[in-house]
Amino acid sequence: QIPSSGFPYWLFQGLTTENGVQLMNALGTETYYDKPEVVEALQYWVDLAAKYKVHPPGIVEWGTTPKDFFERKVAMMWTTTGNLTNVKNNAKFDFGVAMLPANKRRGSPTGGGNFYIFKQANPAQQAAAFKFIKWISSPARAAQWGIDTGYVAVRPDAWETPVMKKYVADFPAAAVARDQLQFAVAELSTHDNQRVTKALNDGLQAALTGTKPADQAMKDAQREAERLLRSYKK
Repeated sequence: QIPSSGFPYWLFQGLTTENGVQLMNALGTETYYDKPEVVEALQYWVDLAAKYKVHPPGIVEWGTTPKDFFERKVAMMWTTTGNLTNVKNNAKFDFGVAMLPANKRRGSPTGGGNFYIFKQANPAQQAAAFKFIKWISSPARAAQWGIDTGYVAVRPDAWETPVMKKYVADFPAAAVARDQLQFAVAELSTHDNQRVTKALNDGLQAALTGTKPADQAMKDAQREAERLLRSYKK
């Protein structure tokens, strides 16, 4: 089960990466939504429900996907590693964790969040924010955050802490997402990113609901992205 609400572009980028294609250029000035490999990846997602009958039809909610797994409504789910501890604590059966399957290559987009210090903040506020960031990103805290949530600890030395070493030894699934990083690509990011991403999300949902064929949905998404990015091209 692959969720298609919330941020379907991110889940979809796993499929496109494995099909050997990027969704954008490094400068964030171009998208490749209508490339044949992208359309092929979307058609595969559509076919999981329409052709192979192994996936729920229509839009699948992000938030209910773990619950569907716990209730054995789905045998496999495609989700964030940030759900791992939730699954570990709530699944009443043995389960496994694997890297995303490869077609032309292995791969997935990166994820996560960022810390920001606002330049308009006064010096005391900036110092306090920086102190907090240093604390929460320290090896011990990064390790514990990964253990408590399932997210990938963000620095290599966090994985060398005794508590993390023991956790991985007892629960090897905790290291799968970390090990997949060697195959990862950058998450979709462009100028005017919110609207450019929305164009893709709208196209994905149109195809998944049967409103448009996959190729037309991606052509329309690409046309809108090109319109939005026109002013950023040199």
